[in-house]
Formats: sequence, C-alpha cells, structure tokens
Amino acid sequence: MDLNELRNLDFQTVGLASLGTRLVIFIFVFILIAGAAIYFDTLPQKEQLERAQREEQSLLQTVDSKQRLAANLEAYQAQIKEMETRFGELLRQLPNKREAENLIDNVAQTSLSNGLKNEQIRPGGEVKHDFYAEMTYHLLLRGTYRELTQFISDTANLPRIVTLHNPAIQPQNANAVDENPRQLTMGIQAKTYRYLESDEQGGDQ
Repeated sequence: MDLNELRNLDFQTVGLASLGTRLVIFIFVFILIAGAAIYFDTLPQKEQLERAQREEQSLLQTVDSKQRLAANLEAYQAQIKEMETRFGELLRQLPNKREAENLIDNVAQTSLSNGLKNEQIRPGGEVKHDFYAEMTYHLLLRGTYRELTQFISDTANLPRIVTLHNPAIQPQNANAVDENPRQLTMGIQAKTYRYLESDEQGGDQ
C-alpha cells in the first residue's frame, strides 16, 4: 500500500485504487460502522438491561417480603385476636354512666376506711374522647402520712379504673391546737373513666 496513494485518494475513483488501499478503507469503514452500532444500539440496550436487572431485584425483594408476611399471617391474626381480647377486658373495667356516678363513692369510702377525713369532694368537668369519657374530682383529705399513702395504694387496687394526679401535701394548721399535730392535709385529683354509650360517641370532644 502506497501512503501517497492513500493521501491523494479520490473517493470517486476509489475502485481504481490498489488492493491494499481498498483493504485499509474497508477496515476503517467497518470500524466506523461497528463503533456507531455499539454507541447507538448496544450501549442503550446495556443501560436498559441494567435498569431491568435493578427492577428485577426490587421486585424480588418485594415478593420475598410479601411471602414472609403471608407465612406469618396466622401469627399476626392470632396477635390481633389476643389484642382484641385484652382490649375487651380493659373496656369491661370502664363503668357505664350510672356506675361512674357512684364510683366516686367508692373512693370516698376508701378514704374513710383508711381513717382519713374528707374535707372536700368537688366534681370537675367531663372530657369526652373517642369511646370513653374522663371524669375529674378534686379531693381534700386530712390524716397522717401513713393513712394518706395507704389510701393511694388502696385506690389503685379498686376493681374499676381510678387514677390519682397532682398530690399536694401540707402540714396541718399549727394554730389548731385541738387537732393532731401529726396530721397532714392532701389535695389530689381523682380521675375516673366511663364507657361512652353508642349515642354519645362521635359527638363533640
């Protein structure tokens, strides 16, 4: 192949070039076509294949996760059933409207049985939630420290749910010479809860 012939090649007369020159031209054109095919066809297909492989891995992970959920479905259903049973047990501890009105009497009797004196029992407002109402009572009790702590313990053991909040204990008035100096005065909030009847649910909160 003559390099001068290749430099001075006229593509209109390429058919008259020597065999070596035509072979070089053929190889060059072949490489150019192959490169274009790889760039415009093979590379996009490779990227598409990689995207498909990533999507396949994501789908396989989703299928695997759903298979594990399906395998544990009976266990989940058993847990839900157990939670519903426990929830029902808690609901049974909530009094209805009539029982709730008498529940504070149980708290008052608990205080008296512990030797306390009920200075004041004042009802507060009622706050309604989704399926229950919260009723607050303000108590003012007088007794010794031991009697007050025993009252708190006994109230926690009542069969119905009663919670005590914000206790404030003060010593008895020193000027009251006729009173036991060991006695204390305790202000405390007692909250009871009642189940909302069906016609009360969904109302104003």
